[in-house]
Amino acid sequence: IIFGNRKQKFNSAWMQGFFQSKAEGLGYGVVQTAGGPCGVLATVQAFLLRDLLVVERLGDSVASISPAQFKRSLVKGLSYILWQAGGGHSAVVAVMSGKRTLSGDEEGNMISLGYKPDGFTEHMTLYEGRSVAEIEDVVNSNIRYFMDETGPGIPMFLYSAVLSRGLERVRGDMEALEGSCRLMGQHDYCSQEMVNLMLVGRAVQQVFDGVKDLDGLKLTGIHKKGEVGLLTLFEHYGSMHVGENLKEPIHPIWVICSESHFSVLFGTNPSSVKRVSQQGGTMDLLYYDELSKQEAPIKLTVNWDTNAEPLAIIDFDKDLTPPLEHCIRTRFPAASVDWNGTDPIL
Repeated sequence: IIFGNRKQKFNSAWMQGFFQSKAEGLGYGVVQTAGGPCGVLATVQAFLLRDLLVVERLGDSVASISPAQFKRSLVKGLSYILWQAGGGHSAVVAVMSGKRTLSGDEEGNMISLGYKPDGFTEHMTLYEGRSVAEIEDVVNSNIRYFMDETGPGIPMFLYSAVLSRGLERVRGDMEALEGSCRLMGQHDYCSQEMVNLMLVGRAVQQVFDGVKDLDGLKLTGIHKKGEVGLLTLFEHYGSMHVGENLKEPIHPIWVICSESHFSVLFGTNPSSVKRVSQQGGTMDLLYYDELSKQEAPIKLTVNWDTNAEPLAIIDFDKDLTPPLEHCIRTRFPAASVDWNGTDPIL
């Protein structure tokens, strides 16, 4: 399901947990140590922010939250993703909370099936919960393993999401295109299927709304409006279409896909973003890249005229517009973006 074969295992870039940034003003931030698992980290970041901004209503004070508040909201975010993957009925939490000794039969089965032990997968313990409260209790009890800076927190969480959705359902989500039935992308990067599993609970490949028929081939997209959303540079290039379910999520928090990397864009004042989204005007958004060793908040002031014509696509090879601005304009066409003194990210 994850690698497409039984012998591949997670590389060192994936061996980290979800831990808090120590940079001033970035208390809400999850840190990424190496390239690869950015799609998982960015999506967890988005749901952590959802708890901080929507449930806790912390507004601008998310910049300086305590480690205790970070942990509480991380538990809520992780649990929500798993509960959503389980369809709102149940969820599974996979935890390596020590070295579980394999029986002779288990070890023999692994060898006969060609699986390559990796030192943690074979020692997982699975917990199933039938309510959000149960899942939160299990995640909270084991949060130190999910937050361990050098431990298998990300693989544990990916296993949990896959098992919460169910192996056959995940296969069914990915079965539209032959050869695409694996969650890990090229170069051990997150695939869109993996990100969609985290975003909306289904490992579909597409990001448009609903189902489309392409000359008899049924392609399945996003089945519901997301709690958080997605904007992608691929849409600017015309190679992908993001439907309203992700482009206009319930809350103004977007996972950004740009240059094979996932990061997060969000507004700390949801009512302001909602007003601008409907009527036009000016709003402030914060951008966070968990991999960039960001040392301070990046605030973007976006001004959008709902009657403005979309900007013409110029020669991509000569375009020096920051990719993030292109992503923003897939949602707010022709919007002007002020970086407020921060050097634009090219």
